[in-house]
Amino acid sequence: MKHLLYWLSIVLGFALILLSCNQENEGGIDLVLHNGKIWTGDTSNPWSTWISIKDDQIVNLGNDDNIPSAHRIIDLRGRLTIPGFNDSHVHFASAGALLLGINLLDVNDGEGLKREINSATKRLPKGSWITRGDWGAYKAWGVGSDGSSRSETVFIPHRKMIDALTPDHPVLINRYDRTEGLANALALKGLGIESESGLLTGEIFREALRGIPEKSVERKRAEALRALEECRKYGVTTVQDMSPLDRVDIYNGIRREGKLTCRINFAPSRLIEYRNMKEKGWIIDQGKGDQMTAGDKWISFGTLKTHIDGIMGARTARFYQPYSDNLLENATWKGGWREFSEDMPSFKQMILEADRAGIQLRIHAIGDQANSILLDIVDTMNVVNGFLDRRFRIVHAQVIAPEDFPRFRGKEIVAEVQPYHATDDMRWMEERIGTERCRGAYAFKTLEDNGCILSFGSDWPGTNASYYPINPVMGLYAAVTRQTIDGQPEGGWFPDQRVSLEKALKAYTWGGAYGAFEENIKGTLEPGKLADITVLDADLFETEPGEWLDAGIAYTIVGGEVVYQNPD
Repeated sequence: MKHLLYWLSIVLGFALILLSCNQENEGGIDLVLHNGKIWTGDTSNPWSTWISIKDDQIVNLGNDDNIPSAHRIIDLRGRLTIPGFNDSHVHFASAGALLLGINLLDVNDGEGLKREINSATKRLPKGSWITRGDWGAYKAWGVGSDGSSRSETVFIPHRKMIDALTPDHPVLINRYDRTEGLANALALKGLGIESESGLLTGEIFREALRGIPEKSVERKRAEALRALEECRKYGVTTVQDMSPLDRVDIYNGIRREGKLTCRINFAPSRLIEYRNMKEKGWIIDQGKGDQMTAGDKWISFGTLKTHIDGIMGARTARFYQPYSDNLLENATWKGGWREFSEDMPSFKQMILEADRAGIQLRIHAIGDQANSILLDIVDTMNVVNGFLDRRFRIVHAQVIAPEDFPRFRGKEIVAEVQPYHATDDMRWMEERIGTERCRGAYAFKTLEDNGCILSFGSDWPGTNASYYPINPVMGLYAAVTRQTIDGQPEGGWFPDQRVSLEKALKAYTWGGAYGAFEENIKGTLEPGKLADITVLDADLFETEPGEWLDAGIAYTIVGGEVVYQNPD
């Protein structure tokens, strides 16, 4: 009898152990990443070797061998692992349209045009319009040029280059400066226009653009899915988006399907929308505790985007002194204003009203005078609405006058800047505004030294004059080296503005989260925060920046789910 009781106790013990294991699996850790070089972004615990995740949140991190059991374990094999990239400035709808449609920015000859048109017809269903393109943007300076040499070759396309390739796709593409377009036979027939060459200019071209039908919901959805694919590929787990308002419905639809693989912080891009934002409740919660964005962890709101001036590519950025090259207008041309800022008193009043309503402002400013005026507006906000944790975001902060840098101090301004701009734009900057003004251009280090919070992004997909890739590693490279992708100039363009890799990583992770009032849930790898994680296949801390451009992403993890794994 004693032997029977002994064996029964052994069996019961094993049963209890099995039951305990099952209970642990049911309520335990979902995912563990281990054997990694994990940069947390948390100054109190900057490095770890493993991280545990349950549901969509981080449970713990460690540097020891006490790795918890989990439903799934991923061996990082020593790879550099960081908080998910948070791109603080994208135009998601435009990016999707460019990826699914056509990108002709670096096309300046017939063969390139044919190649890209043919490729677009294979991506798009029959009957879909092929539009935009912006051919010739890099005709003077090739991609990667530092501006030391240029070409004057002018490409004149003809519809005979594309008619045979596009029997089922209407085409109306345009040159980068939007002064002319090229239509194929099918588009001309649909628009009721006769043209032997297909080249359209002036009012005929503008009327043709107005005749392009609105995209279907299915096309917009397909463009968004294509853009999400690109984000996954490059380790981007949050984008801060300035697309048309109807894209919110597209994102919500994709989310219901379980296919939203990147968090979206959405900002309407017209100043007049501040009234609509108030009605919808898309404002920053200034109540008890920390400020919070409206919406939820996947789609959030609270920021409004507007412009004060134009861009360098079109010579419409506003400066105190005229442009140096005088190619656009005349010797007195200083740049222009934008839709709302042309009436500056009304512009300032709307900004003050939006700020009073709890709406965060992000305002595009390129030229030195435009940036100076924005600093005046921030001073007025503090006087009229009081000192608040408003995290006013100067978008681009591209050229600052020397005397204005000290004015950033004490204001907690977020400099929403795009390092790749410096890499791409250096080809024309000194020609257009001269060397002295360029000393205050893309001055990331000086901005930080004067109290700004750096928030890095891409401005993906760019403008009609430039393409800016979503890949954050290219932004890190630009911030750290101040060189083109071809490694020019040696030592960097105005190298005193270079920042360290660690500061650049912080700006591309925590800086983006802080700028959106979301640093309490993302931006660093800490217990309780969202498990948004990027694993690179190269150790940026141990390799030369020139090698970073070939670095890929091993894993992209959003909310504890692996949404991308490098097939290699």
